[in-house]
Amino acid sequence: MYLFFQPWSKHAFFSIIFIFFAFNGFAQSVSGTRGLIHIPSAELYEDKTFVMGAGLIPRPYFKRFNRNINPGVSSYLTLTLFPFMEVMFRYTHELNERVTPESGYFPDRMMSFRFQILKEKKHLPSLLVGFKDVTAALGISCSGCSNYSATYLVGTKSFNLSTIVLKTTMGYSFDLKEIKSKSPRGLFGGVELISSKLPDSSLMIEYNSYHPIVGLQHFFFNRFQVMVGAWNLEKLTLNLSYRYNL
Repeated sequence: MYLFFQPWSKHAFFSIIFIFFAFNGFAQSVSGTRGLIHIPSAELYEDKTFVMGAGLIPRPYFKRFNRNINPGVSSYLTLTLFPFMEVMFRYTHELNERVTPESGYFPDRMMSFRFQILKEKKHLPSLLVGFKDVTAALGISCSGCSNYSATYLVGTKSFNLSTIVLKTTMGYSFDLKEIKSKSPRGLFGGVELISSKLPDSSLMIEYNSYHPIVGLQHFFFNRFQVMVGAWNLEKLTLNLSYRYNL
């Protein structure tokens, strides 16, 4: 566990990238949605795909009510309900906090809804609009209760470069009524590189509106995903997930 809280060697991480990359991914973000490392993409899994998983966000990059003194773990259930719609429920726990009546602490719960408004075509990117933790806009909860709210538009475009597929993602997160976009906020983007030598693996580089993040992921048996990355190029982040077609 000590490794989770200490700066990770940049030289070690990029050495792993060099070795690994000499190998079509389906990126699954620590946020619970289809995406890169932390940011969402405009891609969806095929219809009726169910994903369950958990991701580690290191200190001091994990925030809850503007606190950033502990790392956090997000556990999520995600379903591509229709070919154009993804629904996600996430339970986010701040580590080193106990759930007791005395502490008043309880992990954050939120839902996300994503709608793909355009599928990728030869000369056009896929486009998607997403809504994270925006129940206050519907009058279901209070605006101050949201930790990870965001309303965003994102596009993803793939380019075939010989034996490499380059997927580029760019998006913008904006406020919805009184609901402030917090994660991400403003401009975000990234790239995913996939080699034909190992199509179930990929290298991802992104900017999540606040920090750069680099990561490697691999799918085992087309179901189990393991992602390891460096948040702000210094702190270890992880994501583990299981994918199943209903």
